[in-house]
Amino acid sequence: MLSMNLKERLSSFWTLQLAGWLAYWVMIYVTFITVVPNRQLLHLLHVKTARTIIGFGLTCLLRMTYKPAARKLSFRPIALLVLSGSIVFGCLWALLEESYFYLQNPRPGQFLSWVTFPKVALDYAMTVMAWSALYFGIKYWRAWEAERERTLQANALAHQAQLELLRYQLNPHFLFNALNSIRASIDEDKVRAKRMITEFSEFLRYSLTSSDAANIPLREELAAIRNYLAIEQIRFEDRLDVQFDIEPAAEDVRIPGFLIHPLVENAIKHGMNGDAPLHLRIAAQKDAGGLHIEVANTGHWQANGNGTGIGLRNVEQRLQQLFPDRSRFAIDEADGWVRVTIEIQT
Repeated sequence: MLSMNLKERLSSFWTLQLAGWLAYWVMIYVTFITVVPNRQLLHLLHVKTARTIIGFGLTCLLRMTYKPAARKLSFRPIALLVLSGSIVFGCLWALLEESYFYLQNPRPGQFLSWVTFPKVALDYAMTVMAWSALYFGIKYWRAWEAERERTLQANALAHQAQLELLRYQLNPHFLFNALNSIRASIDEDKVRAKRMITEFSEFLRYSLTSSDAANIPLREELAAIRNYLAIEQIRFEDRLDVQFDIEPAAEDVRIPGFLIHPLVENAIKHGMNGDAPLHLRIAAQKDAGGLHIEVANTGHWQANGNGTGIGLRNVEQRLQQLFPDRSRFAIDEADGWVRVTIEIQT
């Protein structure tokens, strides 16, 4: 089934193609209607209609060559393709038109006059070149508009992520529990209290100073997550078990900031039920295909759980906008584990 975007692109092409060639037919007919005797108007209509239909069909075929080229080639190869394509299809246009009318009224010795054929072929080549310029011009303009729209949406999502991070920073529940744990630890375990204060301050420092939310090394994101989890481990003690499995090569890969944190927070928020311990595993690997990140926790996935969708949906949308056709976001449950997977081609 065609996606909506593909349907819109196809609809747009055929609308412009039909409208453009209809305008071409009207133009070439009206141009000659004033200089042709009335008794020849029907013949003029026949000639101009045949010419337009042939041009319409040839440019539809030419589009099959232009379409993949627009995605793969740079400006200079495309310019050469347009030049050569215009010459070839201009000659083919003139040949098909000449053949069509010759077959209707064969006249020996009058097929392909080498006096008029080059001029007619050149005129048609210029028409094909104008069509090609419009085709690539419209295509690149639409691509620029789409890229501009993606950039605006990506910036908006990045700002939304930063606002979401402020919620993490200033979340009264998180702050209350963190500060309460620090207060309780001061008299019982001063070393643990100092460590918790350090982790807490480092997490807030990262939150406030990481201004480049769309391009940070994975290690910085993981460092902030470790600070956050250290605080949560002090809160939950033995009920929270955290494991990291990070390949060294993956730590230098740049990712959108605050991308993994919502996954970790969501795992703790919805995985910590009752007195049962929560096992949390964060893994990252880099291979020829790109970066693979997995956040897994014990428990069960509730797709319609209260408040479970906003943060995850934000992560998925940011991936789609920042890495169109180069990323994958998936959630699955198996063997008592809920796994959120992110894949980014690099």
